[in-house]
Amino acid sequence: MAELYDLNERPALAPQKPFLGSDDNVIRALIIVSTVLVAWKFYVGLISHVIWEEGHFVLSGEYLALGYPDIPAGFPWLARLVTSIFGWHVLPLRLVALLIATAMPLAVYFMATPIVSRRNALWAAMIALLMPPISLNGTVFYPEGALQLLMALMLSCLIRAIQQDKLKWWALTGVCAALGLLVHFRFMGPGLAVVVFMLANAQGRTLWRKPGVWLTAGIALLGLVPSLIYNAVNAWPAIQFHVLNRPKFQPDFGRVLGYVETQFVLCTPVFFVAMVVAAKNALIRDRNKPESLLGYQAVVIFLFYGLQTIVNKKIMPHWPFMAFVPLLPFIPDLLENFIARASTLGNRRLRTGLIATAPVLTLAIGIAGTAYQVAWNHSAELPYALRERNILKNENWSLLEPALAAADKRAKERFGPDIAWAANSHMSAVHFEFPAIEGVKGRRFYTLDDPNDELTRFVVARQQWGLDLNALTAKQGGKGVMMAVLEPSYIYHELDQMKMYSELCRRFEDIEPFRIVSLPPYKMAIDFYTARVRATPLTGDAPPCAFFPHAYIAHPERGRFINTDDGGNYHGVAADPKGVNAVDVMLDGKVVTRARYGLDPKEFRVPDLLKYDPNWPKLQYDFQFPEGTLKSGEHALAIRATRTDGTTFDSAPRTLYVR
Repeated sequence: MAELYDLNERPALAPQKPFLGSDDNVIRALIIVSTVLVAWKFYVGLISHVIWEEGHFVLSGEYLALGYPDIPAGFPWLARLVTSIFGWHVLPLRLVALLIATAMPLAVYFMATPIVSRRNALWAAMIALLMPPISLNGTVFYPEGALQLLMALMLSCLIRAIQQDKLKWWALTGVCAALGLLVHFRFMGPGLAVVVFMLANAQGRTLWRKPGVWLTAGIALLGLVPSLIYNAVNAWPAIQFHVLNRPKFQPDFGRVLGYVETQFVLCTPVFFVAMVVAAKNALIRDRNKPESLLGYQAVVIFLFYGLQTIVNKKIMPHWPFMAFVPLLPFIPDLLENFIARASTLGNRRLRTGLIATAPVLTLAIGIAGTAYQVAWNHSAELPYALRERNILKNENWSLLEPALAAADKRAKERFGPDIAWAANSHMSAVHFEFPAIEGVKGRRFYTLDDPNDELTRFVVARQQWGLDLNALTAKQGGKGVMMAVLEPSYIYHELDQMKMYSELCRRFEDIEPFRIVSLPPYKMAIDFYTARVRATPLTGDAPPCAFFPHAYIAHPERGRFINTDDGGNYHGVAADPKGVNAVDVMLDGKVVTRARYGLDPKEFRVPDLLKYDPNWPKLQYDFQFPEGTLKSGEHALAIRATRTDGTTFDSAPRTLYVR
């Protein structure tokens, strides 16, 4: 692929006929490939579980505002429009996303026609169908496809504005930018790249004197104004989340390599290398042409997220995808020249085969993604070994409906018919709220001020909607509540979790653990409780309550995979007002070993709220699985604690997989 750089070498062989022949044949191929992709993505959209963002957009849209804590108003507004017409269902939303994704090749063709030949513009549209970061949009209702489409349209208009200096193109550029900023804050990346182009490029610097540029900027700013107003009057939640809370300043230059490797694989190596060459050509060889702008777009956006990987704990793989859109018009000519410069027939065939790996890898990624969604759809039936491959958090929350109905019934039996529903966080709540049973609109969950809501600032929106913890206790004082709480992994080990549950102990009484339901592939569980809201919340230290388990397994985590010869050291906490004498480890209901109990390591001290146990602070245990006790398969792990009076109590079992 290094020979892509040598554009002056004369071809040693006679030119070969254009692939697919006439432009009409390319158009027919575009239609066929696009149709297959639409059908394929429609199928994936049908079988995929609802992701939490889809519920987030729909629920946010029900409370129309100028913005929201994490995003601008565009997608919630769009969700509101779709659900107002088609009802409380996920499929119409996904069809809208599919329609947006299907328009992408047309936008790429529109972007390419001012700077490349018609045939290469058609092939650029084809590559938009063959490159995974662009072609795989449209299976869920998510902003990425809209951002890419609006970026292609914005650049299409901006290239024409630079070439023709006509008011309509400047205005349309601004409209596309405004819509992009209304969809997501990430659209500030293309705006930043335009500014860099106008500062670093000689041709770009001439734009400062063109009135059209200022018209574009003014119109574009209109897309950001709603978010600015919303944030200004709500203590800047988006700044708190994206700038202050989300980054984890842990410099690690090694992550940059991982960042590049991920994009190299997701784009396919052939397309990625071609885009690197295209960016180099646009910045250097074509720096005096309008298309140089496209190179600046790609480089600025890609470098921006690359630099973030140094100081941020995590960069989502799709964040830099917009960087690839501007380079699509240049790829066909580069790949054609790469083949044309082959010196022998065998070398030509080798190069052709190398380029063919790009669509083949795209097909492989698409098949793997589809298989993944099919596997998620049948997690409970999959052989246990395959569940280890389920790395995404995309459980089927509709499986909780029977437990939800049973918990609601139990709460009404205990406290009467006036029952409110609550979930630990906004992310949990929207899973229950949308699409709900048979697409019923109107189900609402209060949230319990989960630490994640503080981090993401979703608590700001929930307060405005009257669906936060304070609203719940004000409305339901003395009345019943059913709570569905995502089980914390390390409740005694994390201060913010301790703080949350201590506050819940002050707010609720008569708390009854009702049921724990683990969702396939059994890496997460929902704890259902019924309780009464205290008429007056307690002050001071929280009393011991059912939110804090007496038997607690900290490690291994739920759904963990270990080997048959595992020698890991596992641990947890056991406490009781009568005191605990011993802790036994059970696998599938049978005791396999006795833990070492009564530990108080300096690395972690149990909290004061467990002082009710006379052995405090020596309440921790650890254990190892004895040799030969672990057999391949799916198992239920629990502990059994023996009180000083000889009685016992067990922890809730959790799934453990042994390879």
